[in-house]
Amino acid sequence: MFIQPAYRRTKMQEPDDWDQLANGQMIQSCVQQQLDDSRKHCLNGTTVTLGNLAQQLDVSGFTLGRPIHICQIQKPAEKCHGVRAHYTQLPIKNESVDTLVCPFVLDFSADPHQVLREALRVLADDGTLILAGFNPLSPAILSGLWRSQRWSFPWQGRYFSQARVKDWLSLLGFRVERQRYFIGHFLAKQDAEFGGYSEWLCQRCSWLSAGYWLVVKKSCYIKPQVNKSRKERLSLTQALPAARVKQSANWHFEER
Repeated sequence: MFIQPAYRRTKMQEPDDWDQLANGQMIQSCVQQQLDDSRKHCLNGTTVTLGNLAQQLDVSGFTLGRPIHICQIQKPAEKCHGVRAHYTQLPIKNESVDTLVCPFVLDFSADPHQVLREALRVLADDGTLILAGFNPLSPAILSGLWRSQRWSFPWQGRYFSQARVKDWLSLLGFRVERQRYFIGHFLAKQDAEFGGYSEWLCQRCSWLSAGYWLVVKKSCYIKPQVNKSRKERLSLTQALPAARVKQSANWHFEER
């Protein structure tokens, strides 16, 4: 749960639907609201969603056609309404996706670095990557330290802070367009009294919220064109005879 290596040799199980999460319907509505608010940062083109949870979200506003849903290959075929594949080996050609939606994928992935590298590969220039994850600094996630909740969702996953994920994205060349904390609930109870208290506290300390939201874009770099006169100067200097340095007391140069 705290700082630990991102890679894990053993496979991790991800939730099949939102009902397996504590207060899953409330989390789904929060994610959908953030998804609708982030629509202005996305291009209306090819949209791909990763994860079992993402295929239950409405992403019709991000795509001109039908979105492509990808879930893990070990998921039963009758529950996966899309392509079955590993997130670390996406069956998509390079630079062909405009928007990639990944809610809570890194939290239940054994190799989150490779998932982000695959996202970089399939995204087109200026493509949008949408990430949602659980905040390890929130009391909602810290309550998973109790043995009774350790093997239930969402406490079964591994959680990376927003700052750590942003460091990974910056190394890959992504630029952040939108970031915030959301899900102002501690997920422990569903009664209105506790929910109102947690919402009041998360409004004043946003970093105590149960989740974080990141909208990043793939940076595209244009190679500067070399001036023609500069090319001629470079070719001229390359054709000149090289100078040989003779080490002596006065340090002088000699022509070959």
